Amino acid sequence: MQKSNSKIRCLIVDDEELARDGMAHYVSQVPFLETIAICESAMEAQQVLDEQPVDLCFCDINMPYLSGIDWVRSMKNPPMVIFTTAYSEFAIQSYEVNTLDYLLKPISFDRFYKSCLKAKEAFNTTQKEEEFDDFIFVKVDLQIKKIWCKDIKYIESQNNYINIVTTKGNFLTLLTLKEVQENLPSYFLKVQKSFIINIHFVEAIEGNSVVIADTLISISRNNKNDIFDTLTQGKFILKNSK
Repeated sequence: MQKSNSKIRCLIVDDEELARDGMAHYVSQVPFLETIAICESAMEAQQVLDEQPVDLCFCDINMPYLSGIDWVRSMKNPPMVIFTTAYSEFAIQSYEVNTLDYLLKPISFDRFYKSCLKAKEAFNTTQKEEEFDDFIFVKVDLQIKKIWCKDIKYIESQNNYINIVTTKGNFLTLLTLKEVQENLPSYFLKVQKSFIINIHFVEAIEGNSVVIADTLISISRNNKNDIFDTLTQGKFILKNSK
């Protein structure tokens, strides 16, 4: 979860280049949306989801190998989904997977924007629910420990274990980062292969690292710009040079 004035992170999935370009242009016109990735297939999109949080997916239905509906149906915790398709006969199927909306191509900007407003309302509602209610249970020694997500500062991978660093102490458990990330709210961000951070605990950005509780955590160079944008949430104030 992010603060209510942050942007909704969008993933665009379509096997047609013109459709991808058109959707990316539409997203760029809406102030509360941002495109984090554009993919040609469901398999490529799944790789994105495995690496970083996504709030909203604009997904074509009729794609080679794996349809958009089958892909969303396979997810344990899918993001909000707006299906985009040229075929009206998929409408009933799309709502069976709890889609947010269904846009029939060619898509007018007016119709697209109405879907975006629906997504924004759902996003803000989810944020409020997540802020106080999210928790996870993990096995720590002989206990099944309840940990409130809002108390987690960061999570570090240590061989076959993860170390969950919280305001209440540290908890070592036999899990992978991927397994725990699937159960965390969207205000957690994987900044490199060994670390997931709670963006609310970031005190500073120092070079290629973030500072959390006097700990320097390096950022993946490949995703540095995206991570910086997520952390600053558009509030980086830079003095204009004269």
